[in-house]
Amino acid sequence: MKSHFNEIFEYTKASNSTCIQLLEKHGELVPLNTLKFFSHIFNAHHVWNARIIGEKQKMGIWDIHPLENLEALNTETYEKSLSIIENFDLEQVIAYTNSHGVDLENKVKEILFHLVNHATYHRGQLMAELREAGLEAVSTDYIFYKR
Repeated sequence: MKSHFNEIFEYTKASNSTCIQLLEKHGELVPLNTLKFFSHIFNAHHVWNARIIGEKQKMGIWDIHPLENLEALNTETYEKSLSIIENFDLEQVIAYTNSHGVDLENKVKEILFHLVNHATYHRGQLMAELREAGLEAVSTDYIFYKR
């Protein structure tokens, strides 16, 4: 299962990089809301990694990052997730407090799956917003990545 998680996190990192390149290409034409949702992907990834590891969170869930910082965040969150996959038991239960102050628990493997699914969901939103703004969008579907 660890090799599968490594593979889907490679996909997530590559798809995020594709989106970053596209946003850089569009430059100032990118709607602020698009950058907000894309930043949210990295913020949530950071928060979940921190919950698993037991580290203090360094960013808020809706912080907006400058476009030029996103590739570094993409690499940082990816590498931290790979470390989690390598060093944690995927069946381990993680206790955490959510953003509403509710105490919850999930297995590491559930959190990791959520991270990939969450990023995929918001990249879809991002592409829809680019299309609505009349800008070029790309497919970041997993099957296209595997072809």
